[in-house]
Amino acid sequence: MQVQHRTEPHLQIQDIRTQIHAEMEHAYLSRWLPNPVLESLQLILASAMARAAGLSASERETLISTLMLIYHGLAMHDEIETLAAREDERYRQLGVLAGDYYSSKYYRLLAEAGLVPLVGTFARAIQTINEAKAELERDPLDFTMTPARYLELHTTIHGTLLHSLRTAFVSDQLHWDDTVTHLVRASILAKEWQRAPQIPVTRTMANLSVWQRANAEERKWWKQVVAGKSEDQNRLVSLHVKYGTSSTLFQQVEDEIGLVEHAVLLAGATECLEELRTVFDQLTEVRPIASRLGEEA
Repeated sequence: MQVQHRTEPHLQIQDIRTQIHAEMEHAYLSRWLPNPVLESLQLILASAMARAAGLSASERETLISTLMLIYHGLAMHDEIETLAAREDERYRQLGVLAGDYYSSKYYRLLAEAGLVPLVGTFARAIQTINEAKAELERDPLDFTMTPARYLELHTTIHGTLLHSLRTAFVSDQLHWDDTVTHLVRASILAKEWQRAPQIPVTRTMANLSVWQRANAEERKWWKQVVAGKSEDQNRLVSLHVKYGTSSTLFQQVEDEIGLVEHAVLLAGATECLEELRTVFDQLTEVRPIASRLGEEA
């Protein structure tokens, strides 16, 4: 769906945030569950692509709001287990309702904007995302999943809506394919890099990397940890230090950003590069991870 319009005066990200929060607001739900903090990468990339497509300000606002409502509606469903742990059963029930409430609004927004064909586009994206989530949840304590597959599934979860927008509006601007793919991967890796090793162990990128490289004795101990028969936090941290998971993940973040920069420069889209510079800085912001793991100590 290639739409070209004369772009109206710059629509500020803050204006879009305000519109999205207004759509999320519900008198009863908001009393129990605060509106989520909007995922900045999704917001910035969606805004940049909509602007690159030459869409009007109202069209951009509709598309970005739609994408963010779907994204956070799906993300809210991921929080159900946490909400269910609360004493009051209403938290779990309202978490389900809030997710459905956010997601369902995309029908109305697209219909009102005359963008009905995108209803099917986003519906297919939601199906793809839920299939990836189902594979991740099939056996969350199975550490035989490769780090590459883990990253691929998370890339599907966090990148499919953006790729749907890209295909619909800027498929002729080829650098956006690499930009979306590699920035989403960089974002996933950056979040994984900031997660501290902890017991009980969960399936993270760093933990999968340790399992892949561990020797027989270390894997035997790891299985005891998964089974709840060991709580040796120091040994868990020492394994991450031994295999350099923190520095490896950070290097992968930088590599992904480098691929984005190369694609954008090759396309001659320097204005896009400047627009994304803030994202690059956020993803590589130095955290006290070295002192936590002792890798650079």
